[in-house]
Amino acid sequence: MLNPFTPAPADPPGYLAKYTARDTAPGQARRDVARTLTTWGLEHLIDTAELLISELVTNAVIHTDSRTVSVVVTRTDETTVRLMALDTDRAEMSVPTAPSNDEEAGRGLFLVAALADRWGIERVSTGKRIWCEVNS
Repeated sequence: MLNPFTPAPADPPGYLAKYTARDTAPGQARRDVARTLTTWGLEHLIDTAELLISELVTNAVIHTDSRTVSVVVTRTDETTVRLMALDTDRAEMSVPTAPSNDEEAGRGLFLVAALADRWGIERVSTGKRIWCEVNS
């Protein structure tokens, strides 16, 4: 993981971290996203952003063969934050299907779709990128 935890002095500001793809990664990502948003004065977005990044990272940990998951947080304007999880899985991307009512898992991307202002999944040269945006 890259530290110290300071947003890059670029325009737009951003933060990048790489986590080992295991069950501790979502919690680490939540803490780092909260610190980033606090640094940027966007504390009012923390609850939603923590939930979203947790779902994106959990999806990469559970459903890919990646050894690492990268998280990128960028501030695209004064009120909008883009959260991204990147994995190295090159398998064919599948369309998420709705879980049945009695299933306890499988709702992560549906939750992302419901809470994010925008979201998407993209193939990149190193694997795939799942992203979402939240704004004030």
